[in-house]
Amino acid sequence: MAQIDIYQLENGYCYNTDSLILAYFAKNFLKKSYSILDIGAGSGILGILCAREICALGGNPKLHLVEKDELMSALARKNSAPFNGVAHCIDFLDFKPSQKFDFIISNPPFYTQGALLGDNERKNMARFQHFLPPQSLFMHIKRVLKPNGTLCMCYDARLCAEIFYEAKKNGLHIDVARFVHSLCDREANLIVFRAQIQSKSPLRVLPPLFTHLSPAQSDNTLELKEIYAWAQTRSIKISQEALGFCLDFKS
Repeated sequence: MAQIDIYQLENGYCYNTDSLILAYFAKNFLKKSYSILDIGAGSGILGILCAREICALGGNPKLHLVEKDELMSALARKNSAPFNGVAHCIDFLDFKPSQKFDFIISNPPFYTQGALLGDNERKNMARFQHFLPPQSLFMHIKRVLKPNGTLCMCYDARLCAEIFYEAKKNGLHIDVARFVHSLCDREANLIVFRAQIQSKSPLRVLPPLFTHLSPAQSDNTLELKEIYAWAQTRSIKISQEALGFCLDFKS
């Protein structure tokens, strides 16, 4: 896979390992004919990695990204330009596309009210659940996903009961899930899952993914190293002042 440069705001929310793990999980469910929607796209990392995978399959990706923050939307537009991405600067709950999508991917905000809001509103929007509540999120996903389409998402593992309940209530059946642990003796901190509208398959819980061999940040497991090697992303930080030229990409 070719390296991808991802421009990110110095004072904005930046993609992390969760996004790379989700994209790596999601690639197993992509088909070369799929249209893609990245919800809460931020700098566009998830949609871009999926689009690159579709290119590797011999397809021509049809990529759309929804991001309500104007500056982050501009970055998503710039970053996804090599894949002809279309960035929509709008709240996902107000998004009314003219077509439905084959494949939806999202790393939505999932911190709960118990966590403390910071002073950076842009980062708060990317982190806290009340900016995109699960019930509203799944309800609108059902409206824009094709009947035989696929949703891939990650969420806080501690909130599984809420996520499974809201997905099912809104007609989305979670049929594949995998828990992510920082260490083999730690509780899961993340879940990645696939959901479909028409699926009636029993839930498959895949073997857990462990990211580290020890508390040392650089002591990655072989599987996490494989994920990084597949992603091949390079983060380029830019200031808000330097982002002005990106607004010229607005459609």
